[in-house]
Amino acid sequence: MAEKKERNAVTGTRKKPPANAAEKLLELAATGYNKKGLAYRLGTTVETLNKWLELYPELQQALDEGREREHHALFNALYENATKGGNVTAAIFLLKARHGYREGDQSEIANKVSINFSLPGALRLEDFTKDVTPPKGSLSHD
Repeated sequence: MAEKKERNAVTGTRKKPPANAAEKLLELAATGYNKKGLAYRLGTTVETLNKWLELYPELQQALDEGREREHHALFNALYENATKGGNVTAAIFLLKARHGYREGDQSEIANKVSINFSLPGALRLEDFTKDVTPPKGSLSHD
Protein backbone atom coordinates (compact mmCIF):
# COMPACT_ATOMS: atom_id res chain seq x y z
CA MET A 1 0.00 0.00 0.00
CA ALA A 2 2.85 2.38 0.83
CA GLU A 3 4.32 1.70 -2.63
CA LYS A 4 1.06 2.72 -4.34
CA LYS A 5 0.85 5.94 -2.30
CA GLU A 6 4.46 6.79 -3.18
CA ARG A 7 3.83 6.07 -6.88
CA ASN A 8 0.76 8.35 -6.91
CA ALA A 9 2.84 11.18 -5.47
CA VAL A 10 5.39 10.83 -8.26
CA THR A 11 3.08 10.16 -11.22
CA GLY A 12 0.53 12.85 -10.41
CA THR A 13 -2.58 10.67 -10.21
CA ARG A 14 -3.76 12.35 -7.03
CA LYS A 15 -7.39 13.49 -7.41
CA LYS A 16 -7.57 16.03 -4.58
CA PRO A 17 -4.92 18.43 -3.34
CA PRO A 18 -3.16 17.61 -0.07
CA ALA A 19 -4.53 19.24 3.08
CA ASN A 20 -1.62 21.71 3.29
CA ALA A 21 -1.58 22.58 -0.44
CA ALA A 22 -2.42 26.26 0.07
CA GLU A 23 0.41 26.77 2.58
CA LYS A 24 2.86 24.91 0.34
CA LEU A 25 1.83 26.91 -2.75
CA LEU A 26 2.24 30.19 -0.87
CA GLU A 27 5.67 29.24 0.46
CA LEU A 28 7.00 27.75 -2.76
CA ALA A 29 5.66 30.48 -5.06
CA ALA A 30 7.20 33.12 -2.79
CA THR A 31 10.60 31.51 -3.33
CA GLY A 32 10.31 31.47 -7.12
CA TYR A 33 9.02 28.04 -8.08
CA ASN A 34 7.32 27.83 -11.48
CA LYS A 35 4.21 25.71 -12.09
CA LYS A 36 6.20 22.62 -13.00
CA GLY A 37 8.18 22.86 -9.78
CA LEU A 38 5.04 23.54 -7.75
CA ALA A 39 3.29 20.52 -9.24
CA TYR A 40 6.27 18.27 -8.57
CA ARG A 41 6.51 19.42 -4.95
CA LEU A 42 2.79 18.74 -4.49
CA GLY A 43 3.17 15.28 -6.02
CA THR A 44 1.11 15.91 -9.14
CA THR A 45 1.31 17.07 -12.76
CA VAL A 46 1.00 20.59 -14.13
CA GLU A 47 -2.34 19.64 -15.70
CA THR A 48 -3.72 18.42 -12.37
CA LEU A 49 -2.37 21.49 -10.58
CA ASN A 50 -4.15 23.71 -13.10
CA LYS A 51 -7.40 21.82 -12.43
CA TRP A 52 -6.94 22.28 -8.68
CA LEU A 53 -6.38 26.00 -9.18
CA GLU A 54 -9.68 26.19 -11.08
CA LEU A 55 -11.64 24.06 -8.61
CA TYR A 56 -10.19 25.45 -5.37
CA PRO A 57 -10.05 29.27 -5.34
CA GLU A 58 -8.08 29.27 -2.09
CA LEU A 59 -5.23 27.53 -3.92
CA GLN A 60 -5.19 30.15 -6.68
CA GLN A 61 -5.26 32.86 -4.02
CA ALA A 62 -2.30 31.25 -2.21
CA LEU A 63 -0.37 31.03 -5.50
CA ASP A 64 -1.14 34.67 -6.33
CA GLU A 65 -0.07 35.84 -2.88
CA GLY A 66 3.13 33.82 -3.08
CA ARG A 67 3.97 35.30 -6.47
CA GLU A 68 3.25 38.79 -5.12
CA ARG A 69 5.61 38.16 -2.21
CA GLU A 70 8.30 37.05 -4.65
CA HIS A 71 7.67 40.13 -6.79
CA HIS A 72 7.94 42.43 -3.79
CA ALA A 73 11.18 40.80 -2.61
CA LEU A 74 12.77 41.10 -6.06
CA PHE A 75 11.58 44.66 -6.59
CA ASN A 76 12.72 45.70 -3.13
CA ALA A 77 16.19 44.20 -3.69
CA LEU A 78 16.48 46.03 -7.01
CA TYR A 79 15.17 49.27 -5.51
CA GLU A 80 17.60 49.11 -2.60
CA ASN A 81 20.43 48.39 -5.00
CA ALA A 82 19.46 51.36 -7.16
CA THR A 83 18.88 53.89 -4.39
CA LYS A 84 21.33 52.91 -1.66
CA GLY A 85 23.83 50.82 -3.59
CA GLY A 86 24.35 53.33 -6.38
CA ASN A 87 23.65 50.75 -9.09
CA VAL A 88 22.91 52.94 -12.11
CA THR A 89 21.74 50.01 -14.24
CA ALA A 90 19.14 49.07 -11.63
CA ALA A 91 17.96 52.69 -11.44
CA ILE A 92 17.63 52.94 -15.23
CA PHE A 93 15.71 49.67 -15.36
CA LEU A 94 13.28 50.82 -12.67
CA LEU A 95 12.69 54.15 -14.42
CA LYS A 96 11.96 52.37 -17.69
CA ALA A 97 9.83 49.58 -16.22
CA ARG A 98 7.84 51.60 -13.69
CA HIS A 99 7.75 55.09 -15.19
CA GLY A 100 7.83 54.62 -18.97
CA TYR A 101 11.20 56.20 -19.65
CA ARG A 102 12.74 55.54 -23.07
CA GLU A 103 16.21 55.95 -24.53
CA GLY A 104 16.83 59.52 -25.66
CA ASP A 105 14.51 62.50 -25.30
CA GLN A 106 11.16 61.54 -26.84
CA SER A 107 9.31 64.72 -25.89
CA GLU A 108 9.92 66.55 -29.19
CA ILE A 109 8.69 63.66 -31.32
CA ALA A 110 5.40 63.26 -29.48
CA ASN A 111 4.03 66.72 -30.41
CA LYS A 112 5.16 67.06 -34.03
CA VAL A 113 2.78 66.96 -36.98
CA SER A 114 3.79 64.77 -39.88
CA ILE A 115 2.68 65.52 -43.46
CA ASN A 116 3.40 63.17 -46.35
CA PHE A 117 3.21 64.22 -49.99
CA SER A 118 2.72 61.70 -52.76
CA LEU A 119 4.12 62.92 -56.08
CA PRO A 120 3.28 61.33 -59.41
CA GLY A 121 5.94 59.47 -61.33
CA ALA A 122 8.15 61.20 -63.91
CA LEU A 123 6.67 62.05 -67.34
CA ARG A 124 8.41 61.90 -70.67
CA LEU A 125 9.17 65.36 -72.13
CA GLU A 126 6.71 64.83 -75.00
CA ASP A 127 3.86 63.95 -72.62
CA PHE A 128 4.64 66.92 -70.41
CA THR A 129 4.85 69.53 -73.21
CA LYS A 130 1.78 68.39 -75.18
CA ASP A 131 -0.56 69.24 -72.30
CA VAL A 132 0.97 72.65 -71.70
CA THR A 133 -0.34 75.36 -74.02
CA PRO A 134 0.81 78.93 -73.65
CA PRO A 135 -1.89 81.36 -72.54
CA LYS A 136 -3.34 83.71 -75.19
CA GLY A 137 -1.51 86.91 -75.64
CA SER A 138 1.76 85.61 -74.30
CA LEU A 139 4.95 85.85 -76.25
CA SER A 140 5.89 82.73 -78.08
CA HIS A 141 9.21 81.77 -79.57
CA ASP A 142 8.01 80.74 -83.05
